[in-house]
Amino acid sequence: MLAAAGVYLATHELADPFIAFRIFGLALPIGGLGLVLGWIGLLRARGDRNPRAKRVSLAASILSVLTLSGIVGLGLPSAGFPIINDITTDLDDPPKFVKCAQLEANRGRDMAYPPSFAEQQREGYRNLRGRTLPVGPEQAVDRARAALESLPGTEVVDVDFATGRLEAISVSRVFRFVDDVVVRVRAEGSGSRIDMRSKSRVGKGDLGANAARIEGFMLALR
Repeated sequence: MLAAAGVYLATHELADPFIAFRIFGLALPIGGLGLVLGWIGLLRARGDRNPRAKRVSLAASILSVLTLSGIVGLGLPSAGFPIINDITTDLDDPPKFVKCAQLEANRGRDMAYPPSFAEQQREGYRNLRGRTLPVGPEQAVDRARAALESLPGTEVVDVDFATGRLEAISVSRVFRFVDDVVVRVRAEGSGSRIDMRSKSRVGKGDLGANAARIEGFMLALR
């Protein structure tokens, strides 16, 4: 019930995403407790001592296993990721937020890339990098915009051809977490260099969501 309630509250925007996620997370320890109690009940009701207690304990054990499997299945792909929530393809000169920094939801929030994240990102996302396109900056901005708009839950909020900057807001599908996204396009030789940064608004970690978004964007540029 806790797991279902967390998802329901988030998807219907009835609670703050972080609160809904914490409610969902409570299902993990309580599900573990339910599994232990279910096993104890099965042991105490073994044989023909109490058929009803055996059925109830078996049902509790099955429900606990299903709940724990679902939670572990959701979290397992993110295991081992660094506990950071701001990812960029250019650690030496991360793209800067302009439009997103002016949004009411980000008022008073430090939108600069934390230098302490750099080493953790190098270790956790070794293959994450920008991309060079064999087209001019203006055409590259158009392609970048199309790639951003193809990402699930992503809305482009600003496009500046003069500076080669695009910004967007991305909302996760289940828990409705909001992330800010900026893409930077610069001329490089006869082509254009494209870098991206994706930053979560809440939490210490992102379960790999920002890096996955960047990878999806770079793939869409093809």
